[in-house]
Amino acid sequence: MGTFKETSFVKHSFISMAFVLGIGFSATASAVSIDFDTEQDGTPYVGLGGSFPANEYNGVVINDSDITLGSTYVNLINPLNMGTDISGYYVNVGAFQVAPQTQLTIDFTTVVTEVSFDFANPSGDLTVFAFDVSGALLGEFDFMGMDLFINQAGFDQNAGHVDISGIGEIASILIEPDINQALIVDNLNFSPVPVPAAAWLFGSGLIGLIGIARRKKA
Repeated sequence: MGTFKETSFVKHSFISMAFVLGIGFSATASAVSIDFDTEQDGTPYVGLGGSFPANEYNGVVINDSDITLGSTYVNLINPLNMGTDISGYYVNVGAFQVAPQTQLTIDFTTVVTEVSFDFANPSGDLTVFAFDVSGALLGEFDFMGMDLFINQAGFDQNAGHVDISGIGEIASILIEPDINQALIVDNLNFSPVPVPAAAWLFGSGLIGLIGIARRKKA
């Protein structure tokens, strides 16, 4: 009778763990969307906005080539921009640019399967480099923006959209205009790779079952 109870307990425990493990592996990570209209705590930006720390937003660490820490927000108020997807506040790089090349780097705290965002710069030419967790280059992608965009200072720029997927697990991206010029980024979207949340439960549960089995045997 004791053997039956032990076997039954172990059997049902494995079934329970398999069920939980299945849930963990079948769960999909939610896509993340950042429109840069508010600070991380939800406080809206006002006026000309301001700068933000590199880790202002969950899921990403954002740095740029400006001399200021973080990236500057500028309020989009020109009605001629109604045809673009850039609106409200957006990341503005290059206003205080002193580096050889205007750059925006985005490091993901969890690897992602796809990333997209809207951009604008004077020429409309943009190059995006994608890297894996080891720093190896996954791909180099060129984009051309053709939509008219007028920044708050009244300068004409060209807006476009970036969408990168199907190249593996992306750990970071480097964004560069074709020449040393201003860069605007808005509406950042990315999809983290699902993390098997219950995997650790399986490991710890298995160890526990082994211990129970040994105690019963003893």
